[in-house]
Amino acid sequence: MNKEDEDIVIEDDLDSVNYAEKEKKLREKIKQAETKAKEYLDGWQRSQADFANLRRRDEEAKLEFIKFANQGLIEELIPVLDSFNISLSLDRKDLEPIYNQLVAILKVKGLEELDPVGKTFNPHEHEALGMISTEKKEQDHLVLEVMQKGYKLNGKVIRPAKVKVGEFISN
Repeated sequence: MNKEDEDIVIEDDLDSVNYAEKEKKLREKIKQAETKAKEYLDGWQRSQADFANLRRRDEEAKLEFIKFANQGLIEELIPVLDSFNISLSLDRKDLEPIYNQLVAILKVKGLEELDPVGKTFNPHEHEALGMISTEKKEQDHLVLEVMQKGYKLNGKVIRPAKVKVGEFISN
């Protein structure tokens, strides 16, 4: 082999070593790039999920706000309902259609009348104004009389019913 042929073989060997190193470095860079891309994709997907959750919570908050937006007005109308109830108890039957119309409108807006007679006293829904002695054990701690109706708005008590509760007195 002459000198020129030896130089070509050495260069070929060097080139194959350089290509192997270059290939190894490129594979490492590709692996790093793939890892970085996966991190970015995961971060983006988390951000998308967080945004979707935020949007859902915002919609729920808006719906909750809308449910109770009229609460002030409805609370102001409750004394009107009380006045109607008093009038109706005095046999003013001519007011009954107006009362029923008002109640129907308020029910559509989420108002619910509490009717606790015969139910166990619940301090979250009832305000005890007094006790009624009873000789019937089954009437102990039951609401026996409603002094003033209570109301819920969309499941939330906005005015507790004022009641008298049974108290069992044994002989």
